[in-house]
Amino acid sequence: MKKALALFVSLTILGLLLTPINAVITGINSANTVIVLPTTKIVNGVPLHIGEDAITGSRLGAFLVLRGISQGTYTTTVSVPVEYHSVVIPDENQIYKLNPIDMPDVGVNVSDVPVGHAVVVQVDFSRVEFNSTNGMAEFLDRSVEIIFNENTTPLDIGGDYKVVSATIDGKDTMYFYAYLEADSESSSLGDSIVVGGWKIKLLDINLDVSKMLIELTYPSGLIKTKTMSEDKYYVMYVDTNGAEDFEEYDTYPSARINELLETGAKNVFLFTPTDFFVGINNAQMVTYDYWYYEKVKQYSDGDVYKGQWIWDIDPDNGLYTLYLHVNESLESFPRVFIGSGDALELPTDWGLEIMAVFQRDENGGIVGVEGYRFVRVATVTRTVSVIAPKVEATDDVYDFIIEDTDLTSLPSDKNVIIIGGWVSNKAWELLEQVYGTNIVDAIKAEVEQKGYVIKELDNPNNPQYKVIILAGKTYEETRLAVETFMEEM
Repeated sequence: MKKALALFVSLTILGLLLTPINAVITGINSANTVIVLPTTKIVNGVPLHIGEDAITGSRLGAFLVLRGISQGTYTTTVSVPVEYHSVVIPDENQIYKLNPIDMPDVGVNVSDVPVGHAVVVQVDFSRVEFNSTNGMAEFLDRSVEIIFNENTTPLDIGGDYKVVSATIDGKDTMYFYAYLEADSESSSLGDSIVVGGWKIKLLDINLDVSKMLIELTYPSGLIKTKTMSEDKYYVMYVDTNGAEDFEEYDTYPSARINELLETGAKNVFLFTPTDFFVGINNAQMVTYDYWYYEKVKQYSDGDVYKGQWIWDIDPDNGLYTLYLHVNESLESFPRVFIGSGDALELPTDWGLEIMAVFQRDENGGIVGVEGYRFVRVATVTRTVSVIAPKVEATDDVYDFIIEDTDLTSLPSDKNVIIIGGWVSNKAWELLEQVYGTNIVDAIKAEVEQKGYVIKELDNPNNPQYKVIILAGKTYEETRLAVETFMEEM
């Protein structure tokens, strides 16, 4: 009775472990699987695969390679350069201003006047000539101008910025200020508010009188103790000479801010406490606004922006002009020619260029200029989805189909398929070591009873991967096991 009960329990356990192969098993392919072929014959001391089992295993290998190729939808981002052209603009000694009718894809807000966020791009064709000696178009001094206002100046300084201009020591000058603003932010007692090189540490807050005691650290490292009151305005700055100061105002000090900016202050920090209150966990809090300006660029009349492009600054009207400068007496401002295939590049990040459209004789020689056109090269980025084969296959077939003598342990990152029975395939010895003789004997008994088996076992090193046994009493039945396995997949 005890033997019968033991046999019943053993068979129950084996039945749970040795379930038939799942017909919908997925994800098995040559990239994540090892096929183990038997080696029972020895020729000149070298183990060889049994012929029929080797052919059967190779068919399974080819099948698993194909299993790793499937149709898939792939989405990627591609960037393609696109060239936009304006109409041909005739040279009639006129002052021409680029407009969206002549070039709908100009890529920037252009207009006849530099108001709002519009920019003027103009060519004085009375200062553009055809040089018949070299067959090229020549652009003279101030033949091309780009006119901006403070809203559209093209310098890439990062983030928001404010442009101011003034006449300093008789010279028109412009300053670019990186600009940072905070509205209704809050901090609690003990916090520090750090903006640029300034640091405000909240030492004490008196809610009754809406005041706070602060420790103010200047950009130089100087530390002073100050008091700040609700709705007062505090200007902290480093002037153009590097002097630091702190000033208090009852109302928003717009005139003082403009004065500091127009004289080229290195940075200006305007801070105002707007409310004092008790926050979460009874924390004493302050709400505040601030505005911060930091000078990052400075140009004066005649300064070079890039190459042969020069600034002309008009503080009275708030206008800034970049013009093409040619001065033969100076090496850095030589004559400017464009020939066939050449272009005059504007000094902005818009990608705008001016090209000449040449007239040619019957032999293809350049004899004049038909006109000019603006060209813009832009990179267009699009998300593209395509249906294409998806390949998951091993690079080396010898890593994929191996001999039983090469399988010394179960890999933790591969499925293992064992072809053939225990007489021919030495991998069964490893199965006994890993799963025990009871489980292996049960599989052998099933082979003897049914003629072949298809069994799936969990890999104890990683249950995500399986150990699959395809074995028959004869090579014909082993082949049947393999063919059935492929059909079920």
